[in-house]
Amino acid sequence: MSRKAKGAGLLVAGVIVFIISFFVLLPIQELYIVSLVAMFGGVVLVGVGGAMAKGIDRSLDTSAIECYFCKGTGKVPGVKGPETCPRCGGTGKGRSDD
Repeated sequence: MSRKAKGAGLLVAGVIVFIISFFVLLPIQELYIVSLVAMFGGVVLVGVGGAMAKGIDRSLDTSAIECYFCKGTGKVPGVKGPETCPRCGGTGKGRSDD
């Protein structure tokens, strides 16, 4: 099963959990806190599933290629000597949008 299919499944499961907890559990006084926790879980499932379905979670990884601004050193020449590269934050690795 692909990541997009798993993401879509999590998204649907999150929507179902949220709707059931909102319309079924919330009106029952004894299950108020349980309903709130279930709604929170449903929202988290929707967020994670949506990110997986759209492929956003893969773009959060930094790429292995070197930063073009500092040439992979993590330092750039500054007024008072070498400074941390503002593009890569001193890691020397390029960003995924480079």
